[in-house]
Amino acid sequence: MAFGCPEAPNQADQLRYPIAPQDLLPTAASQNDQVATGKPTGVALEQPIAFPHFTHVTTLEIQCEYCHSEARKSIHAGFPPVNTCIGCHRFAMAKVEEIKKIQQYYDQSTSIPWKKVHDLPDYVFFSHEAHYRAGVDCAECHGPVESMGQPQQVGTTEAGEPILKATNIMVRQNSLQMGWCLDCHDNHPYVENTYGESAALRQAELSDCLICHK
Repeated sequence: MAFGCPEAPNQADQLRYPIAPQDLLPTAASQNDQVATGKPTGVALEQPIAFPHFTHVTTLEIQCEYCHSEARKSIHAGFPPVNTCIGCHRFAMAKVEEIKKIQQYYDQSTSIPWKKVHDLPDYVFFSHEAHYRAGVDCAECHGPVESMGQPQQVGTTEAGEPILKATNIMVRQNSLQMGWCLDCHDNHPYVENTYGESAALRQAELSDCLICHK
């Protein structure tokens, strides 16, 4: 599913909305203290476990839906339950320090307190299921996840072996602002390929306020 939407989202936002719509509303801090306005921070949040998407997606070729199974059938993609993680890591690399943390959460029957990176305001309705069914690739909104969390050397063992740790676990790269979303709704190839002569009507429907604001 190698679809794509227009580049330069910031420019698109400025042309269609000189004042960002969310700037006119009170901001609300999310659980990780990021302001939930959809603006990219360019900063990787410190997560409870240094999860390397690069290793899981690129090296092991694990599909996004294996861990984020809710994306196919729910509004939210959700975080994988610790049972999913321990299913592999009960044995795989079980002695690695970061993996031991998974075992601790599992033993305590506690969810891993991941911090949400793509945190939209409460007044925005976004359905992962709808976008999944439309064939939208995860990377179109979430960026090149397959390259995030590449292990970097942070030290050396007494035996001279490199100590590696995943960095930049997950960074929000797209604006997720209204103009950026609407440009995708107006131009995504899925609409024309699926609706043909009725594509213009469907594009008009996708620009309706109630599509994203219930």
